[in-house]
Amino acid sequence: MKKYIMVAISILFLAGCSFNKQETTNNIFLIPEGFEGSIFTFYNMPDEPALKKEDDYTVIPVKEKTLDVLKDTEISQYGVSFTSTKDMIYGVVNDKYYYVDKNGKRKEINDQCISLGSNGGFTGRNGEDIKYSVIQVTSSSCGPSFKENGRNDFNAQVNHVGKYYFQKLAIKK
Repeated sequence: MKKYIMVAISILFLAGCSFNKQETTNNIFLIPEGFEGSIFTFYNMPDEPALKKEDDYTVIPVKEKTLDVLKDTEISQYGVSFTSTKDMIYGVVNDKYYYVDKNGKRKEINDQCISLGSNGGFTGRNGEDIKYSVIQVTSSSCGPSFKENGRNDFNAQVNHVGKYYFQKLAIKK
């Protein structure tokens, strides 16, 4: 009898574990071909389009921009995506990253060429709760060190670009 009770408890435990599925981020980043640098995604931006879905994934189209304060440096180009989608999905990161050429053809980016950055938020000028996430992408510095730490020049770029958008979008005190 004791044996049957242990089997029943084991089955109930395993069944309970299968209902406790972890959330996953499920994003696809579409990055301009050849781009290297930091990429910001800003959520809950009024007047911007919502992110589209592709199967179970949310598609984040990245545009390349230039920051004037970094003009004539190797880190003047950064990536950005604005969306009215309220917030990012949190969970285990299982995102996919692609370089996209002018014809829309995708080429998958090795995960050793992606460094996950920070997430954060601030109050926008109209009182909206703006969230953001940051990643870095490279094609010339791929490897475990980049994946873990990013690049120092890209980290400096994150600070400049973050400051620029905070000043531009955040509520004035």
